[in-house]
Amino acid sequence: MKAINGTMRYCTKTDRGLKRSRNEDSFIVIENIQKQHHADSGTGTLFAVADGMSGHIGGGTASRMAIEGLRKHYMNPVNNRGPIPANGEKENLRDLEKVVLSIHHEISVMSERVEKYKYMGTTLSVLLLCERSALITHVGDSRIYRLRGGHLEQLTHDDTMAQLSVEMGYLQADEAAGHPLSHAVMQALGQGVDELQSKKVQIKSGDVFLLCSDGLYDMVSDNDIQKFLHQSPTGGKPCDLLVEAALANGGSDNVTVIIVQIL
Repeated sequence: MKAINGTMRYCTKTDRGLKRSRNEDSFIVIENIQKQHHADSGTGTLFAVADGMSGHIGGGTASRMAIEGLRKHYMNPVNNRGPIPANGEKENLRDLEKVVLSIHHEISVMSERVEKYKYMGTTLSVLLLCERSALITHVGDSRIYRLRGGHLEQLTHDDTMAQLSVEMGYLQADEAAGHPLSHAVMQALGQGVDELQSKKVQIKSGDVFLLCSDGLYDMVSDNDIQKFLHQSPTGGKPCDLLVEAALANGGSDNVTVIIVQIL
């Protein structure tokens, strides 16, 4: 686990899996982001996972474009003009949404101009940890979880036909996992975005956040993820162990995980 300024530590891991010929997942960690004009103390750290749409040529290209779009914005000195203020979460969340929608536009333009990329798209789940809160923007079916007090909570909402069917009463929640519609993504960058899922959540010492592609939770149940994170969120190489569990259970897809513990 790598420590950041004594406030958090994290690890990352991605694997092609056992059934895929290439890895179309991408991820990024950007430490010590400083934004806005204010002189308030505090910086942010950004974590993101993108999963190129399986079966679509250019999925890997789309996921890399999403991650590079975040890198260009949050590591560009022109954009970073001072620390993130503790009271500026709404402004920073709007800024994050604008960045993601700009990335969506870039991928859409590429898919329109290059025939082989016509149907490319990607999920994107972003966690921006500020001084006292976490900002989340999400599209697709990658996930962000939070473990607090031994309880695992999914902070994102799957943009899938299966989840919509659950909400409309056509499927039970336990039937959605593994259902063919669970992979029918309704929103993706480059394919169509009606509305980003964005929110602010408070953070506490001891919180553990997990960002992952569906290659993890399709292979490892939420109950097992909860047990794993509760037992060893920071010991050894937790990201490696979680990916190994996905591979041991079949490894049918690319799998990417980021684990972050708030100190």
